[in-house]
Amino acid sequence: MTEPEPAAAPRRGARFAGVSGLLLIGVSVAVMLAVALLGPSAAVPELGGGGPPWSLRVAPSETLVIQLSWAAVIVAGLGVGAGLWAVRRGWRPARRVVPLGAVIAVLALTLVPPAGSTDVLNYAVYGRIAALGHDPYVLTPAWLHRMADPVGDLTPLAWRNTSSVYGPLATWAQMAASLLGGASMAGTVFAFKAMAGLAFLLSAFALDRLAGADSGRRARVHLLWTLNPLMLWHVVLGGHIDGLGVLFLVAAFLVPRRGGVIANVLSGALLGAATAVKAPFVLAGAGLAWAARHPPTRLVALGMGAFTALITMYATQSTEAFENVVGKLGARSLADPWRVITDALGLGTESSPLEGQITLGAALLVAVLLCWRLAPAPEGLASARPALALCLGWLLTSPVQHPWYDAMLFPLLALMPAGRLDGLMVFRGVVTSLIYLPGAVGLLQLQPTELTRWIAETYRPWIAPLASDAVILCVVVLAFANALGHRRPRRTPVPSREREPERALSG
Repeated sequence: MTEPEPAAAPRRGARFAGVSGLLLIGVSVAVMLAVALLGPSAAVPELGGGGPPWSLRVAPSETLVIQLSWAAVIVAGLGVGAGLWAVRRGWRPARRVVPLGAVIAVLALTLVPPAGSTDVLNYAVYGRIAALGHDPYVLTPAWLHRMADPVGDLTPLAWRNTSSVYGPLATWAQMAASLLGGASMAGTVFAFKAMAGLAFLLSAFALDRLAGADSGRRARVHLLWTLNPLMLWHVVLGGHIDGLGVLFLVAAFLVPRRGGVIANVLSGALLGAATAVKAPFVLAGAGLAWAARHPPTRLVALGMGAFTALITMYATQSTEAFENVVGKLGARSLADPWRVITDALGLGTESSPLEGQITLGAALLVAVLLCWRLAPAPEGLASARPALALCLGWLLTSPVQHPWYDAMLFPLLALMPAGRLDGLMVFRGVVTSLIYLPGAVGLLQLQPTELTRWIAETYRPWIAPLASDAVILCVVVLAFANALGHRRPRRTPVPSREREPERALSG
């Protein structure tokens, strides 16, 4: 790592933007907490009581919950954007703000029910099936529901007839949460959210280590991950399994690249562990492989570590574990960026060969352009550049889009120099997040209102896909124009005795 650059006075407006960004981030997290504290609603699933997690159970109106949820996400994007703008102009948050704010936010969001998604309830059901000695890759939650199991009774309707599509390591984590929570949906969900919160904080610590001593890079890491309300919402409050995958992925990058064969085997094993949580994490392996290509023995060691970890973990499960993951290929979601095109062509809601060809071509184009046009990664993090290029190529173009998938994106983006991708990805995260809100009850099941009609008939099928397409177009155009705007890090060494003075929150 390079030595920290000497402190520079913030440019005009940077201090105001930075403080405003932190305040907006705090407001966003507070609104998220309020949505969860209101109890079961259109955004918060029923857990059956007996917390933690705790809530007031005041039965808020659907309109209020939707408005609060949307406000939290939009304010989150504004806060992160303002903070990043300020950091690029020399502002730095006080060093105590980040760890204190992160711990408070994670603790608070862990102690309340999940909001914006019912996925963590699915995890609880799969974990319960595994804890009872059965195979969640074969049996569906409907079986547990028919057994009148206390956890199975609260199975979300959308996934009731779907067996697990997660990797073996995810299943072990779900089973561990079930063993801790027993025959209680609330207890199991709380145990899993506690795991997710701990994984989030450990990932933040590892990213801070990867950022090194440079205060600007560390500030980027914490704005794009540690204090990013979009990630706090999906990974901690929502309890999505992606947070566990991020921990193993970041750990794989943290292992020294020049540590010899053993270090590369360990890095590969950690990559394999991340892939054994959710398969798309394997895409980041391209970056690790690129950094380990010389000498070839390091690349072989990396591959052996990843392959051995994956084979060992999948060998503990039935063949359906792998088949279910492969079965996800070709699926579509609400946030499909090609939805406008497929609807215009009358292709319906099912996947089609034409959409597959469009997706593959667009993904390869974006990945190649980013590999070509992205500025070099900071010293010691060469693997971040190709990893970001390939992951972003897939995340931008895949018909299967969920905002919590961005948990793989933001840590890699945070390790790169600042540029126009930052704002585009924050904007995309907001747009995609809004598609899935309120999250616990589908809009078609709600009492129709002007707001819900607009979301269901205008925002989801038109505005959101067109916004996603615009982001893809912007990335392609900026890459061709060599205008991604990444600043190359200065490498002029600074005497180690120089230390940047600790800044107050206002400066």
